[in-house]
Amino acid sequence: MATPKDPALERRKVRLALRTFRKKAGLNQPDVADALSWSPSKVIRIEGGSVGVSVTDLRALLDLYGINDAAIRQELEDSTRGSRRPPWWSPYRDVVDPQFATYLGFEGTADALFAYHPTFIPGLLQTEDYTRALQEKRNSPERLDAIVGLRGERQERLLHGDEKPELNFLVDEAALRRWIGGPAVMRTQLQYLKSAAKLSHVALGVVPFTIGDHPVLRSGSIALTFTDDDDVLFTETASGAFTTRNDQSVVDNYLTDFQNSRAGALFGDRMTAFIDEIIAQYPNGLVDTSAGLPDSPS
Repeated sequence: MATPKDPALERRKVRLALRTFRKKAGLNQPDVADALSWSPSKVIRIEGGSVGVSVTDLRALLDLYGINDAAIRQELEDSTRGSRRPPWWSPYRDVVDPQFATYLGFEGTADALFAYHPTFIPGLLQTEDYTRALQEKRNSPERLDAIVGLRGERQERLLHGDEKPELNFLVDEAALRRWIGGPAVMRTQLQYLKSAAKLSHVALGVVPFTIGDHPVLRSGSIALTFTDDDDVLFTETASGAFTTRNDQSVVDNYLTDFQNSRAGALFGDRMTAFIDEIIAQYPNGLVDTSAGLPDSPS
């Protein structure tokens, strides 16, 4: 069954169309604000996506830009109404903080994603057992179920859904060797990484210890890139998470570091053989090693 379209897709479609129409009309944002007796910040927020646009305001903008095609107007009105529906992740709202909510609003619309974490398997590649082992000491059963459900739905949308962005992952050797949930959980997790790497839109590399220090070693981040919009960087640190959208230089610096670290990573058959070696080193039997671990990245 097709994955329901995220309202964020509809919102992005409308704001990009409005920005394109404004430029074709030869108007800048202050011109629009003056013509409609709006504050300049309102136009900026609409085009930037920080606020939605009402159908009434949409019609005023289309009139100003000289867009008279009935089919185009109806399509954008339908998208505007669709954009005001609750986001797909609203059932998990209790486990989504404001910074992550901002990030999720862009994740499903990205053309490409670049993710790395120095300590854990990236969230979009975690098995359910791995996630539960990582999170269970710090969350109630109800909250844990919500965390697992949210992560599972993100995986379904990005790995197997209709909208498949290019997914680029770097997994540190430390994450492959750290016993989260015990050897059995880790063997299954590592086998899953090999399966995910076979997907046509997934590029997965392993950064071995032998590379030493490398550019993206010190923080867990996810960059989202767009062909026709501002790029986004979501970063998690010990002091909290933050989303960067209006500073392209910050995103570019991360992407440059990612590519430099990627140059020393193992891909393809070398990556598979490396993971198989680590799987073989995990002992049989159950070992409880999950106590006292920090929370996982998103």
